[in-house]
Amino acid sequence: MIRLENISLDIYGAKRRILSDINWHIKKGESWVLFGRNGSGKTRLLEIITGYIFPTEGQVYRFGRGYLDHDIREARRRIGYVSSALRERFTLNETLIDSVLGGLYASVGLYRRPSRTEAERAAGLIAGLELGGRERDMIGTLSDGEKQKIMMLRALINEPEILIFDEPAAGLDILAREEMLDSISSIASSGNITTVYVTHHVEEITPLFTKIFVLDNGLCRYSGPVGPAVKNRSLDEVFGGRIKVFQKNGRLHSSAV
Repeated sequence: MIRLENISLDIYGAKRRILSDINWHIKKGESWVLFGRNGSGKTRLLEIITGYIFPTEGQVYRFGRGYLDHDIREARRRIGYVSSALRERFTLNETLIDSVLGGLYASVGLYRRPSRTEAERAAGLIAGLELGGRERDMIGTLSDGEKQKIMMLRALINEPEILIFDEPAAGLDILAREEMLDSISSIASSGNITTVYVTHHVEEITPLFTKIFVLDNGLCRYSGPVGPAVKNRSLDEVFGGRIKVFQKNGRLHSSAV
């Protein structure tokens, strides 16, 4: 579905290379974690995948087509994007259902009257994440965890083929984080949808995610199954060996060395 070949990215004027020789193939139905410390290049890599910036070198293929062979706007409609940054752009008095429906038009706020079918679909999605009956509540009345659920539904309403979660647990407490991770697992297991979850916290790598792409200072340090990445200390190396990553009761944990 997404294939990156020999991708590099320079910042013009700064004489600095942010990404170097990145190769990554995301296949249909796979669940990936994009893992790396702050400043490792994760956000820039996402911007390349979604077509908001172009690489300095290399080729990007989305849904089997290169950038000259397709309309990037159409490709973006097939990619659902969830981020904590987007959550902060919503006004406090916007209703839950309008926030979700805005995903149909990639807008913050509604600029046309939705059809009955669209409104019913939005209400059904809201009910599916245990917020039924609150469609007309204002988003400002929600907790941060509930707001993030609405952002997920906003991304889902277009029935995307790929869902990208850009550090969605930022600012959430432990319980809200676990509820959100459970919701992601429920969404991913309900259909053949491809997921990419971006984080720098190993505790967020749930059993849902079977593959991991480890980015360190713009370089790929590991790409493949999660288990071997833990065993060969690929995740520890991201933190310069000062963090030990281990598995317990089916989940990953970390501790300072």
